[in-house]
Amino acid sequence: MHIHDHDEGDGVQDGHLLLGIASGLAAGLVGAVAMTGFQALLARGGITSGVQGSPATEKAADRLTRLAGRSLPYGKRAAAGEAVHNGMGALVGGVYGAAAERAPSVTAGRGAAFGVVAATLVDETLVPAFRFGDPVWRAPVVSHPYSYASHLIFGTATEVARQFFRRFLGRVKAGVEIVQEAAIREAPIRREPPAQPASRQTLLHAFMLGATAGPRTSAPIAVVSWAARLGWIDVKGSPLAFLASTRAVAVTTPMAIGELIVDKLPDTPDRTMPGGVGARVLSGALSGAALAGGRSLPAALAGAAGSFVATYVGHAIRTRASRALGRDWPVAAVEDLLAFGGAAMVCLASLAPNARGAARTDGSTGPASDTLDDDDPVGSVETARAGGAT
Repeated sequence: MHIHDHDEGDGVQDGHLLLGIASGLAAGLVGAVAMTGFQALLARGGITSGVQGSPATEKAADRLTRLAGRSLPYGKRAAAGEAVHNGMGALVGGVYGAAAERAPSVTAGRGAAFGVVAATLVDETLVPAFRFGDPVWRAPVVSHPYSYASHLIFGTATEVARQFFRRFLGRVKAGVEIVQEAAIREAPIRREPPAQPASRQTLLHAFMLGATAGPRTSAPIAVVSWAARLGWIDVKGSPLAFLASTRAVAVTTPMAIGELIVDKLPDTPDRTMPGGVGARVLSGALSGAALAGGRSLPAALAGAAGSFVATYVGHAIRTRASRALGRDWPVAAVEDLLAFGGAAMVCLASLAPNARGAARTDGSTGPASDTLDDDDPVGSVETARAGGAT
């Protein structure tokens, strides 16, 4: 049985195009943040664009607010401008991600060419066209190299992030297809025993899984319990085998639901309190170890590290975003989605085949094909199934 994203002859598969867009959106946000950081470093050295008055992003935010029939309070202009900057970065990144799927040549110079094009289209064309800034010939001379240098950082950071997200989402898609095929065949997912010591890919996944404990302590451990119960991860014969039990699911699921509620209460303790940090590190460590088969100390440490970093980074982001919005619950809802959705995606990604072995649904284990490609796990799934198509 083959699962196709489109009819043959369409060029790029529709499913792959969607992965490209999603990867680009996330990468563009990363690139926008990197660009902001670069400009902050320049400002410390006394280097600025030379443009006087409010930034173009704040003017854009003000105009968007007025179009909605509301006014933008002065105290929120900076935060609104930052939101416009990040949103524009994500939007441009999404277009770039789609273009990279259709024509990989757009990634020339590791994203540098994309950065130059973005600077030309946005700062040099759209900003003056919408009167968010002076015309090119009136703008300070230094503003032009400043813009291009900033967008070179944006372009290269976006490309690095795009490659990462594209590989990860490709593995998630491959994992979903494996689960779907197992359901269709009514056969269990049989995995090759996790490599010992854990591979770099497994350690990266353990770090990412642990990071989901930053926003929600119970997210990784609850999702891992369900994943182990469903056969997505294999902890049989390990000290963490209990995570695959019905009892573990019955305990961790109410914990997760309870945390979703408690997190929204005004008197909930700060996650950076010692108890909160400790609980998150423990959750990340157990989940990371489980992802690697339940016996890997390096994977446990990677999960713990991910949870520790995400606890403080996530707290800073949530505090800043909540203050900018004037409300906390929308930010909390996004955290809920990222925590539990992200944990599930990592578990699915761990199912994706690679050059050394694969998750199988035909009752066997071991290498699925000599041609499996870790850079294209979606294609690898098709290759692995070609011999047993029905």
